[in-house]
Amino acid sequence: MRKGTAVAINWTADQAAVPEPGDGHQADLESSSTNGPIGAVIDATYEGAVGSNGGAPVWGYRAVARLSGHLAAMHRAVYPAARRCLGEDQHLLRRCRAGARETAWALRLLQSHLTGDGGLAAHQPGTGHLWLEECLDEYREAEQALIAWMQVRLTTLECEHLALGYRAALRRAPTRPHPRRPHSGWPGRMAFRLHAFWDGVLDGVDSRPGVARPD
Repeated sequence: MRKGTAVAINWTADQAAVPEPGDGHQADLESSSTNGPIGAVIDATYEGAVGSNGGAPVWGYRAVARLSGHLAAMHRAVYPAARRCLGEDQHLLRRCRAGARETAWALRLLQSHLTGDGGLAAHQPGTGHLWLEECLDEYREAEQALIAWMQVRLTTLECEHLALGYRAALRRAPTRPHPRRPHSGWPGRMAFRLHAFWDGVLDGVDSRPGVARPD
């Protein structure tokens, strides 16, 4: 993986195993971060999804839930603000959106390996492992650049409000990847709510461990 990436994922032959999450989502908004309050809570989300190594499926399910929720919260709370900040130059935002979509597809593959669902699960776990690491590397790089850009252009109060909006969205976000989901306008708002509700129902029916949304 690229230098500076804090994401590492291990796979066994018969199941995907990802690092055990910690309690990073409880980090205070005043936590030290080079990208301010929003950077701090995003870093905490990643740490909560992919902490220290482990082999139990619960870690895999939790990583899928936390990372899927993170992508949805970024679309819901951060990208609209970024679009207003960026003005006519939307290249960085387009890069983030494309990376988020690719990462969602990689998470979909990880989910399929965990559950043994359908044709996607027939792919070799090692292939999915490499794809997800590459997607996270590329997406995280673009995301950090976007947050850094916003941090120097927003006031301290605006950054704090952005962080609070992200955390609020994360608490009610979908827990499964939806790479085809619309994100803009009322279709995006409706899809966010419907997927969050239905994911919660399916998580209960499937008795998925470790997928509770952060407080």
